[in-house]
Amino acid sequence: MMGLSRHQRSEKPVLNMSKNFREDVLNLVKQIPRGKITTYGEIARELTGSVRAARAVGQAVARNPYPIQIPCHRVVRSNGDVGGYGLGVDTKIRLLREEGIELKGRKVVNFEETLFRFNEETLRFVTDRMLGKLSTWLRILGHDTIYAGDITSKKGAEDEDNALIAFAEHEARMILTRDKNLAALAKRKGVQCRYITTDEVMEQLKELYHHNISINRKPLAVRCSECNARIRKVEKGEEDMLREKSYVPTSMIGTWDFWICERCGRVYWEGSHWRGMRERLRQLK
Repeated sequence: MMGLSRHQRSEKPVLNMSKNFREDVLNLVKQIPRGKITTYGEIARELTGSVRAARAVGQAVARNPYPIQIPCHRVVRSNGDVGGYGLGVDTKIRLLREEGIELKGRKVVNFEETLFRFNEETLRFVTDRMLGKLSTWLRILGHDTIYAGDITSKKGAEDEDNALIAFAEHEARMILTRDKNLAALAKRKGVQCRYITTDEVMEQLKELYHHNISINRKPLAVRCSECNARIRKVEKGEEDMLREKSYVPTSMIGTWDFWICERCGRVYWEGSHWRGMRERLRQLK
């Protein structure tokens, strides 16, 4: 299982549940645009540098005195569930749907594409079908990376190219491709795109670096390398979910840090090959 490092961002001190903290939370809630959602964890990360204050954020949101004017209906749980709401869950679901948020039951559909982040620190990519390994590595490095096979059904090369370009334009993503025709078409339509000339993944990362694309050089415990969803640290008291996974080294539960993807259930930790992966990245020049 591929290991991941702790997030490199320095943490701000976690704030106590105070009037100022509640005001700071509600001021961030006001910034969530119509048609977008965010999570209690994202607000906590913006205020404190850590998702550990997510519960305090939830308490602050629950005390929102103006639940319509201050749109706390746009704050949901990290697994996409809409969570609670002072005016009732049915009202929250109605308000979200009126803003164009697609829901299935209580869950937000296309959660990653709808998620609003206050400070997007890394580039967002969409990759073609020839760059599956590169997609995995970019996710390991913390970059929001959508793989073509996850968003298109291959009806024909031209149809798929147009679909990728439309998706990249809508999501403000950079296309990475091994296809010269796709690269040329994206350029004509004014969509950010980089043509990758090499086949080996580390050489592809080097190309991005030489294109002056600011990719991270160290792994980050941010994204699932399988499905691109955000991962979170497994907290104390949640160890049973680790024991359910046959590939998790149970002898290290309680000693090592683990992270879990709440979309696909994949578990991550700093594995034995961690040093080798870090060394390969260190050689990027």
